[in-house]
Amino acid sequence: MNRVVKLCLAGSLVLAILGIPALSLGPETAGAQACEPSGAPPSDPYPGTTAAASSFESGTLDGFDVSKSGTGEASVSAGLSHSGNCAAVLHTTTAPGSLAKVTVDLTLGATEAYADGWFNIAAEGMAGNNVPYFRFFSGRVRVLDVFRQNISGELVLRTSTPAAFIYTTLRQYVSTDSWHRLVMHVVPNGPGTKVQIWWDGRSVYAGTLNIPTTTVDTVQLGSEHDQQMADIYVDDVVVNSRTGTPAPVPGPLPQPTGDPSRPLNDFRGDRPGVVLATETTARSGRGPE
Repeated sequence: MNRVVKLCLAGSLVLAILGIPALSLGPETAGAQACEPSGAPPSDPYPGTTAAASSFESGTLDGFDVSKSGTGEASVSAGLSHSGNCAAVLHTTTAPGSLAKVTVDLTLGATEAYADGWFNIAAEGMAGNNVPYFRFFSGRVRVLDVFRQNISGELVLRTSTPAAFIYTTLRQYVSTDSWHRLVMHVVPNGPGTKVQIWWDGRSVYAGTLNIPTTTVDTVQLGSEHDQQMADIYVDDVVVNSRTGTPAPVPGPLPQPTGDPSRPLNDFRGDRPGVVLATETTARSGRGPE
């Protein structure tokens, strides 16, 4: 046993000298010393009540409801971050029962909601599947979400209409291993639902959708079913909701959160009639949901 330990230590020393990283069995979990707990959470610029606002520098997922099973892990990692030293990470595999997600409850009877966050998809899944960003629910029904399609890299808005799923391509390709900011403004109102989406500070969708509800109650990060393989890093998340008179759609993106040194408020394309989304299709399925 001592000889095995000595060989392992010697091997680690050789790797360190050669500059070769040791093998990892998943995302690096953050220790308390790796984060910056004194850092302020991202500010909430949206007209409502803050449901969650975190840069995860506390080293915890406080403020989020966490659900994981099997090989799935939901944790805070020092491996990648958009600001500070830490970010949340959702790690899942193709193993049966592998699940990792976090959810945020919105204001009761919310008729308007914002979800704002920075995402880095470090590992995509299998062909025919996708990796989720934000998902909006009413009860147990997912009414709309944005995801990245594996292999093709498309950024897609999916709407659950009473008749079928509607898919709208927002971007033809989104690279992995890079940070991107997604902001969604949702005003649920059945067939008159208003939605505006910004990607990296620019409006990529603004329009009217048909969903089977007039309120939303939950925002989810991660997938509600197992075996949706991915490593999703998330940082500088703000979720907000309210009842009452909603902000107009289309409209300008409120003051950005996260890194203030990075210019984000590029409103080209925000004016009515100039929407960058393309290829809207109605289908009964587009791979695993």
